[in-house]
Amino acid sequence: MKDQILKKIYTIFSDWSSNKKVACRKGCAVCCTENVTITALEGEIILRFILEMNMEQWFAEKLQKSSGHQRPKMSTNDFARACLQEREVDFGKVSSQASCPFLEDDICRIYPARPFGCRMMISETTCTADNPALVPDHYFSAATAVAQIIEHLGQKEYWGNMLDVLPALCDISEYKAIARHLSTTMIMQARMRTLTAKPLPGFLFTEEEERTVSPLLQTIFNAEIEGKRIEDILNGN
Repeated sequence: MKDQILKKIYTIFSDWSSNKKVACRKGCAVCCTENVTITALEGEIILRFILEMNMEQWFAEKLQKSSGHQRPKMSTNDFARACLQEREVDFGKVSSQASCPFLEDDICRIYPARPFGCRMMISETTCTADNPALVPDHYFSAATAVAQIIEHLGQKEYWGNMLDVLPALCDISEYKAIARHLSTTMIMQARMRTLTAKPLPGFLFTEEEERTVSPLLQTIFNAEIEGKRIEDILNGN
C-alpha cells in the first residue's frame, strides 16, 4: 500500500505543478547532483526498476564510482521539528556539486523511477554552473511539505543521501542480484551513513504560503487508496 500512496503523491504533485512555467528540458542536468535525499521506500522503487531493466552490473559500477557525497546532518522532518521548537539548528551545507552518477550524456538512466527529490526540481530560468535554479517561494514550500509527507510515509526506515540508502538496501535478499556486484564493506558503510525517517511534526508555512499550499495538501490527504483516505492511512487508521 505504501508504494501506491507514494505513486499517488507523485501524480498529484505532478498535476499540481504542470501549469508552472519552467525552463527545464531533457538534457538539462545542472541540478542533477549527488545531493539527493530519499526514503527507503523510494530506494526500493529504484532497485526494482534496476532489476526489471537488467541493469544490475551497470548500477553497481555507478554506485562504486561515486565518492565524496554529502551525508545529511538531519532529515527534513527532524529539521522541521527543531524549527517548530525554536531550536537553533545547522542543516548543513551542500559540499558536493558532482553530477549524479546515474546520468549518461546528461540523460537520467533511472528517470521513470526517480525519487521525489528529483521530481520536485524546477527552475524558471535556464541553469548554469554560475546561475542556480530559480524556484518560486510558494513552490519550494509546497515541495518541502510533500517531501515531509513522503518521509512520514517511510518513517522508521532508512532516510539519507540516495547514494547511501541504495547500497544500504542491498542487504535485502530481494536485491541480491545487485548486491553481488558490491562489496560487503560498501553495504555496511552505507548503512552506517544513513539516518532514520521521522514522522511529520508539522509544516513550516507562513500564512500566505499556507493559503497557497493547503489545496495541494488537501488533495493528497483526501485521495483514496483501496477505499481509505491517505490522511487516515498516514495517521494509522
